[in-house]
Amino acid sequence: MKKYFVIYNPTSGKELAGQKIFSSSQIVMENEAVEFTFFATKKKGDGEAAAIRGCEEGYDMIISCGGDGTVHEVLNGIMKSSCKTKLAVMPAGTVNDFAAQLKIPKTYANFASLLMKQNFKTIDVGRINDNYFVNVVGGGAFMNIPHDVTVEAKTILGKYAYYFKAAFEVPGQLVNTNNINYNIDGVECNINTLLFLVINSSGAGGFNKLCPKAKIDDGLLDIVIFEKANNADLLQIFTRVFNGQHITHPKVHYMQGKNIKIDCEKKIPIDTDGDMGGVVPAEISSVHNAIEILVP
Repeated sequence: MKKYFVIYNPTSGKELAGQKIFSSSQIVMENEAVEFTFFATKKKGDGEAAAIRGCEEGYDMIISCGGDGTVHEVLNGIMKSSCKTKLAVMPAGTVNDFAAQLKIPKTYANFASLLMKQNFKTIDVGRINDNYFVNVVGGGAFMNIPHDVTVEAKTILGKYAYYFKAAFEVPGQLVNTNNINYNIDGVECNINTLLFLVINSSGAGGFNKLCPKAKIDDGLLDIVIFEKANNADLLQIFTRVFNGQHITHPKVHYMQGKNIKIDCEKKIPIDTDGDMGGVVPAEISSVHNAIEILVP
């Protein structure tokens, strides 16, 4: 009999994550001989520790149910284990960037169908210093927003809570630029940076085409750097982000690489998959063919 270990965040998705995964598992158990074990996270680090335990105990698959932060913790648990158990992601958070890139269904019935089809894809993950990320590392302006929005606001407003917070902070954040040194596969540059993002897939923050050339299995990470710019340039950049044409703007630098070093005199905080992940300097690399993940 197959055994699946579910790690879910009970506060995700307007506090409906548990209900969604319970409903999906019930459908699967009515049709197949599968045993589910459930673990609810309560604090930071629970997801990683549970995933390590799930790998060690020989589960056939670990299911992450929550937002990008839950996926991040579960991924780290799998990557830090000697046995790389297969991963499934049920999107139940506020934004679910990573699941959206993989086109994972959101409804419990469609996710149950996905579990029964058992179609897996081998993908890359990113490594930053001694930890891992599944989708994005970022630094600079607006990185505080995911951490300043309250659970209550997300429960009521969903992803729009982030947009409202960003709208209020735009004027003050645009002056927060830093001279940052980048080394991408040995090529060095210094850019007066408003915001940098290192991405494993093509999108983050609800923007699906931030890195339009990205592939999640090509062994490369994509980096997009937004240089200090005036309001007119920023408006042009913003209107182009939705179709991926922002990378042609002279104030936007877009590159790909396997190994990326980022350094700055100032200790800039780094956001990793929606969680605070230390400060610059950082060494970031792609781990090719790292894990198997359930896909449509």
